[in-house]
Parts: sequence; C-alpha cells; structure tokens
Amino acid sequence: MIKNKKFIKFIKKYCYFVIPIPTIFILTILYSFQILRFPDSEDFLSTLVGTAGALIGFLFTAMTIFFSLNKNTEYMKNFKKYGHDIIFGRLITFGIIFLCINIIFWLFNLNQHITIISFVLGLEETVMAAYYTYKLSLNSFK
Repeated sequence: MIKNKKFIKFIKKYCYFVIPIPTIFILTILYSFQILRFPDSEDFLSTLVGTAGALIGFLFTAMTIFFSLNKNTEYMKNFKKYGHDIIFGRLITFGIIFLCINIIFWLFNLNQHITIISFVLGLEETVMAAYYTYKLSLNSFK
C-alpha cells in the first residue's frame, strides 16, 4: 500500500514526462506493427497543425491565467509550497515544445510519424495543464 502511494505521488509529481514516455512506446509499437495507421493525406496533417496552433494558444492563455490569479490566498500558498506551480509550468513548457515540434516537422515535410506523435504528446500535456487551470480557477478564490 505504501509503495502504491509513493508510485502515485511520483506520477503526479513528474506527470509531464511520466505520461508521455509510455505513450511514445505504445504509439511506436502500434505504428510499427501496422495496428495503428495514419492517413497519408495532407489535409489530415494540416488539420493537426491547425489544432496544434490552437492548443499552443490555450497553453499561453493558461499561463496568463495563472499569473493573473491572487497569490495571497491560502490555496495559492499551498499550491506553491508543494511545488505545483513548477509542475504546471513544466506542463505548459513541454506542451508548447511538443506542439512546436509538430508544426516544424509539418513545415519542413519531415517524418509523419514524429509529427503525429508530437501532436499526441502535446495534447496530453495540454489536457493535464487544463486540469491544473480548472483546479486553479475553481479554488483560487477560497
């Protein structure tokens, strides 16, 4: 039971890289055994890149929301005390990096597999950052 708590605490603390690592392996294995196939159309990748741009915009907005919240509330003091501000910042940073990789690989017409994986990883980081933003917005006024 104690090992499970430590493991879950580790996952929560380092979610910005613990969650994407298995995703990379799973997607690569599924892709290499041709269980998962990606469309070869240019429209598909263009749609992913457009969505990646929108997600980058969301991540910058989430960062702005965090900076604009009152830091003197008890919730925000605990948020910083336990290092959640660092986790949140890293989620946003890695999300932006993965989504920018997606856009760069599409611009230069590089490996389609990496383009799609970087989008999925950026999406994961964005979802986790959205959860943090939701919790921040909900509890920052308490």
